[in-house]
Parts: sequence; structure tokens; C-alpha cells
Amino acid sequence: MLIREHSSRPRAGNWFALRRSHALMLGALAAWGTAPAFADSTMLADVQFNSEFLMKPKGQSVDVSRFERGNPVQPGEYTVDLYVNGNWIGHDALRFVAPEGVANAVPCFSKALIERLGLDFSALSDKGRGELAKAQAGECANLADLVDGASQSFDLSDLRLDLSIPQAALLRNPQGYVSPEFWDEGVTSATLGYNLNSFRVTGSGAAGAAGASGSSNTQTYLGLNSGVNIGSWHFRQNSALTWQSNGPRTYQNIATYVQHDLPSIRSQLTLGDAFTDGAVFDSIGIRGVELASDDRMLPDSLRGYAPLIRGVAMTNARVSVTQNGNKLYETTVAPGAFEINDLYATGYGGNLLVTVTEADGSQHSFSVPYASVAQLLRPGITRFNVAAGQLRDAQVNQHDNLLQGTVQHGFNNVITGYAGTIVAEGYLAGLLGAAVNTPLGAVGLDVTEARANIRGVTNTTGQSVRISYSKLVPATNTNFTVAAYRYSSSGFWALRDAMLARSAVAAGQDPSAVDRQRNQVQLTMNQSFGNGWGNAYVVGSTLDYWNRGGTTTQFQIGYNNVLRAVGTNFSYNVSLSRQRDGLTGQMNNQLFASVSIPLGTGHHAPTLSTSFTHNSQSGSSEQAMLNGSAGVDNEFTYGVTANHAPGSSAGGVNGQYRSPYATLAASASGGSGYSQVSAGVTGAIVAHPGGVTFANDLGDTIGVVEAKDAKGARITNSSGVRIDNFGYAVIPYLTPYSLNTVEIDPKGIPLDVEFKSTSQQVAPRANSVVMIHFGTVTGRAAVIAARLPNGAALPFGATVYDAKGQSVGAIGQNSRIFVRGVADEGALTVKWGDAADEQCAFGYHLPPKGEDRGAYAHGAYAHIDAVCGAIAGVANQAAAGSSAGGNAQ
Repeated sequence: MLIREHSSRPRAGNWFALRRSHALMLGALAAWGTAPAFADSTMLADVQFNSEFLMKPKGQSVDVSRFERGNPVQPGEYTVDLYVNGNWIGHDALRFVAPEGVANAVPCFSKALIERLGLDFSALSDKGRGELAKAQAGECANLADLVDGASQSFDLSDLRLDLSIPQAALLRNPQGYVSPEFWDEGVTSATLGYNLNSFRVTGSGAAGAAGASGSSNTQTYLGLNSGVNIGSWHFRQNSALTWQSNGPRTYQNIATYVQHDLPSIRSQLTLGDAFTDGAVFDSIGIRGVELASDDRMLPDSLRGYAPLIRGVAMTNARVSVTQNGNKLYETTVAPGAFEINDLYATGYGGNLLVTVTEADGSQHSFSVPYASVAQLLRPGITRFNVAAGQLRDAQVNQHDNLLQGTVQHGFNNVITGYAGTIVAEGYLAGLLGAAVNTPLGAVGLDVTEARANIRGVTNTTGQSVRISYSKLVPATNTNFTVAAYRYSSSGFWALRDAMLARSAVAAGQDPSAVDRQRNQVQLTMNQSFGNGWGNAYVVGSTLDYWNRGGTTTQFQIGYNNVLRAVGTNFSYNVSLSRQRDGLTGQMNNQLFASVSIPLGTGHHAPTLSTSFTHNSQSGSSEQAMLNGSAGVDNEFTYGVTANHAPGSSAGGVNGQYRSPYATLAASASGGSGYSQVSAGVTGAIVAHPGGVTFANDLGDTIGVVEAKDAKGARITNSSGVRIDNFGYAVIPYLTPYSLNTVEIDPKGIPLDVEFKSTSQQVAPRANSVVMIHFGTVTGRAAVIAARLPNGAALPFGATVYDAKGQSVGAIGQNSRIFVRGVADEGALTVKWGDAADEQCAFGYHLPPKGEDRGAYAHGAYAHIDAVCGAIAGVANQAAAGSSAGGNAQ
């Protein structure tokens, strides 16, 4: 039987064809029943095998004594997965050494390896401290002597090293903890992310073309996110350019800054444009210097919170997201429900305005609250933010200097205190509050006292009280949250409101026209019924003002579920929403119902979705959508939609191709009196020490995989990412300060390329570009049919060595050898014993790659014949290439 192996095994001690079958069988028999789960690999019982059971020519024998103590481990370097008490802690190359008088090699516990184990050195015994001193002096320590009660077990077939260490000897770190010494600051690099989207409307939907038949308008958006990394200093520039055929061209600098992380105080230093966090005050833009805690440096178990935007589009629509006048995001979405979850963080406060522009030119907007709920910090955790500079707001003409400082501290499991202050020209505010964990839920309460100096306004001193509440009821699985209730007195001015009023005064306008909030309530409740009964939700908010009447109200109640019928799952959703404009008093009620049914059970089965919408202002409409995907990595997505509304009908198509280097998207639709087309491309370019690599996407922290000669290999944990022609690939959205596992699938790479390992771990620092190297070995792979000079078969199980004495294979059935990573020509030695007549050698000469290209194309290996003779004659034989030339089969 010929065993083909295409894995991540190291070359030292590699058994190739034999290891997976016969060698493991013999080793397993030797170890069976004698080795506990964490047995030391040197403590296996002796067994003996009768070589007469092996099929071989009469008179020959095979030395199988090496299997008498389990599957033998030869000295050398092995790339292994390292586990401590069952928890994976790394993937690295370890040196194995054979103690004197011992057949099996054991890991060398060096200083670097010991430091990775997370040992509490103060808990070591005197003997353990002695072993630690040996390791620090460059020698190999013994695990059993280092830690009392510790043991080890090495699985050669899976290259897995398990260590059992008593908990008393380990440091007690939170789950997900990664020591800062393993944080990778990355390499010097440059990045450019781009998002180009063009949206063209012809007919009544064209802006500025009302009533003009055949007129059109094209609007194009280009978002750029560029960066340069030098050491641990990171320069970033985010900007947007918008132009339209019937309007002006505008450029917006969203942010330009330099950032440097300070792990010693768990914080980020930002110079330039930044946004303060919204944990205490509402988030504001500032141009200056900011020093703020970075919770990402905490272990995973100590982090939380992320914003999300959801909405519904009726046609192929353009969606833009702005905050305080800054356009943060714009894209084209397909009809139906959409989700935006890749906004760059701008803080925890400040509402997001989401505007959906339909293909017919109609628009609807909604606001997404971006405020923090009650946030309790763990005991001893402190979070702070200090910012000084100029206010940066696109809607404020005066950019006054200001200083803002906030601090939060977890005193114990029950209470967290927080405070803050803002000092600006003509403005002063102070805040004091606490978050309390009670049996009835988490409650946050704070009071802000503010004093403003606004020309022409007399009542400018007041207070604002905010309360937040959060509670999950496990018995009923009800999640009830009052995200925020705020009451502000008539004399209270928030910082941004005061700055808007002062800008109005400077422009000769009435400062009282600036809306000032009086009461604000935000409510969210989710109820899961379990056991296939679905989920209900309620979302609502109300807002009124001191300087104008009316209350702005948004309210939505809904239910969704997934049912199984006729061998497939289909989902449905029903919602009722109500909106009231506080300025006009206009009320709008909307009923929405949808059903989605997969058309088949295959991996690429499309989904048919139908929906019904009734709006109290515009009447009823119906919509049908067919969506699907294709490709190995679902790189192709498509959609077809039809929509009917009172007095009009519309239809459209959309498609997207996500290549490893960019994403291309297009859509087209038409309706009563209008037509729409759009096209877009998003992608990224990364310059790194190995060259320039194109990428599909780009996050704030990325990895560049280097795998030379492995074109086409797929990165399994990043959809659609593959190694390019130059041996590189970009992985977006790595999690900073956490262990990220990167795995590579060798399927599809050339047969003469082998990975030394297929899994790596990296813990990058925020905003870094880290290099992830996968070592490859390039060499020919072939099946050699070798026989003795008299035509007899070589002994089954005999080991084959190359000119360097490394094991490259073993004799399989019918005297065949499978070898990998060998040169085009050379000499191989076969040994089945130590006597001169128990070994032989032969030279070989593989056919040129051009001649065996057909075999490679069909997934096979080159085949040659060889005669294994006396070792003394191999040199001349190899030089001549006579007997090893063979015939390619």
C-alpha cells in the first residue's frame, strides 16, 4: 500500500509512507496498555516483535528493534503543537535530544520554552530552581525535576506535545490572557484601503431633474484609509471624496493622526485627529493629543461592547452613515434587510444618522443611538481618557481649545465609580456617577453640572441627570435594557450644543434655535421563547426639547422565528413600527412581514424571500427577492428582486465577486419613470518587507502570510484569502493583543512543495502589520520501484536515507518507495540492519519536470525504477545516472 502524505510534518525524523501505517501500528502495539495519558515518553515498557511475521524474501530480515519502546522519536527539531493541561499555548519548533542510554529523544526545556509555560517560579522547589538555573545557563532542563508532579507525552503522528503541570505551579491568569512579551509590534509597512462606489439614476429619481424626462445624475463616492507603520508608531489618514454630475465635488478629511500604544499603562497615545470615548461624556472629535485606556489589552474575558447598524432597503439603494456631520461610511446594498458592522470606531456616544437613498430617488433616514449602557468594571480595573486640543466638528465654525478628562474604577464586584470634567473656552462641566450591580439588575446613575458662556443667553447653568439600566432574567430569558434616560434642566447646555449656539451668534443668528434636549428615553427588550418558539423584541425611543414643542418618537415591536417544514428550514419576521416627527407632528405607522425559504438543501442553494409592507402614508407594497452564492469560497453572490407599490412596479438585479485581491459589485434596476445602475470596487494594497500585496479587505490590524512557492494555498480562517504568485497573502481583521490562530490548507499547491507547519499563532499589537511565516520545503516527489540486483524485492519496512543521513521514506509493498523533498538527482541508502549485507544504495535521476508534467497535472507523482546495489558503487552510478535514470511512468 502506498501512503500519500501532504501535511505539515517536519523533515527531521519524518517517516513519510511508513509512519502513518506500519510504523504507527508497531509503535502503538508497544505502547498499548503501558502508557498513561501523560506518560513520559521514556518510560514505556519493553516489548519484542518477531520479524518473521513481516512479508519479505526468504533469507532476509528486517531490524524492527527501534519499535520495541513505542513509536521512536529520533533527535532533531520538530514543529509541534504545545498543550498545557489540555490548553493549546503555541505552535513552535522544539529541539528533541536523546539522554545518554535512552532510545527515545525528549523535548529540550530551554529558557524560552519554560517562559511560555506560565510557571509560578516562586512555587518551585529547590530542585526546580536548580533546573531553572540550568535552562537559564543554556542547558536543557528536565520537566519532572523542574516541577514536582509534572509529566509529558509526545504524539509523533500528530506532532503534539502534552504537558501535565499541577495548577499550584502555574500563574493564575484570566481566560484569554496573552503575556505582553508575546505581543508583536509588526514590521515597517504602508497600507491603503479604498472603497469606490458610483450610483447613477436616470429619470424622475435623478437629483435636480424633477420632471425632466431622460435626465440623469451620477454620484460617486471614494473612501480612502491609508497608513504607514514604523516600529510601534502608526500613521493613519481617513478621507472621503464625493462628486456628482449635477452638483459640487466635496472632499472631507475624516481623521489624520499618529498613534502609539503604551502597554505598560494599557493605553493608546494619539496625536492629531481623534474621538474621545463615550463611556462618561458623549463622544466628541478633537484635534490635539489624547491618552486613553485600551480595553483590547485586557484578556478576552474582560472586554465587551460593540455597535451595530440594521435597516431595510426597498431597492438597490445607497446607504450613508454620518455622525455630527462627518460621513463615516457609504455603500450600495441589495433590497431587503441589511447590516453594517464594519464601521471604524468613533467612540461610544453620539447618534449615528443612517440615510437610505432608494433607486427611485426617495430617501428615508433613521437614527441609531450610540450611547453606552451601564458599564461595570471588574475590581481593580481602571479606565481613563485625557484629551487636550481643539474641538473638531464639521457643523461648528469655532474650534475652541478644550481639555477633557475622565476616569472609571472598579472598586469591588458591586460598585464602579466614574467622574469627568470638561474645561473649554467659555464652558465648564463636571460629572460624578456610579454603576452598581444589584440583584435587580445593573444600574448606572450620574449627574453633570455645566456652565456655559453664550452671548445673548442668560440661563446657561444647569444640571443633567442620566440613569441606565440593564437586566437579563435567566428564568424567562428576557433581556431588558433602558439604554439611557436623561433629564436636563432648562439651563443645561451640552458641550456641542453650546458650541453650535456660539457659532450661530458669530454668524448673526439666534442661538436659541439650537435644539436642547429635555427628556430622552431609549428602550430595548429581547424575549426568547426557546424550543423553536422564536424571539420577540421591542425597540423604542422618545425625545423632547426645551426650546420647541412636540416629542419625537420611534417605536418598533417584532417577532421572528425559524420553522422546519417539507424537509427545509424557512424563517419569517413580523414587525410593527411607529414614528412621530416632533417638529411637524406627523405620524407614520408601518407593518412589515417577510418569509425566507431556501430553494434546496445544497451548499449553494438560493433563498427566496418575499415581504409585505404597509405604510400609513404611502400605502402597501410587495417585494420578492432571490439571493444566492456560488464558488468554493462563496465568492460569487447574486440577487434578483421585483417590487410592486401603488402606481408603480420595479425590478432589479445585483451581483458581487469577492476575489482574493478586491471585491467587485454592480447592480441595475428600473421602475416607473426611472432606471438605476451602480458599480463599485473595494480592496486594499499592503507594502511590506517582502513586496506589495493586494488584498480584498483591510482592518486596523492585519497579518501578511508568507509561504514561498505555495501559490493557491488557502487561508482557512479567512474566507477567500489565498497565497498569490509571489508567496504572500493578507489577512484582515486580526484581533489585537489576543492569540490569533492562522491555518493554511496545502490543497492545490504544487506537489513538489511541502509545508513545515500549517498552523501559526500570533498576538499583534493594535494597528500593526505582522508577518506570519510558513516555512516550505521545495523538492521533487516521486515513487521509486527499487529492487536488488538479482531482481528480489527489498525488505518491507526498511528505512531509506538521503545523502545527509535523514530518513526520507521506507520500503512499502511491492518494494516501492515514496520520497518527498529530494533533489532532481542524487543517491539514497536503504538499511534493514547494521551488517554490510543488510543495506544497499542506489543513484537516481528524476525525469525533467517538463516530461512528467502530465503526471503532475493528474495528481500523480513521477515514477522511476532503480537497482539497489553495493554502497561502494553508488557514487559512480549516481554520477552517470545510468541505472537510476529509469523510465517515467
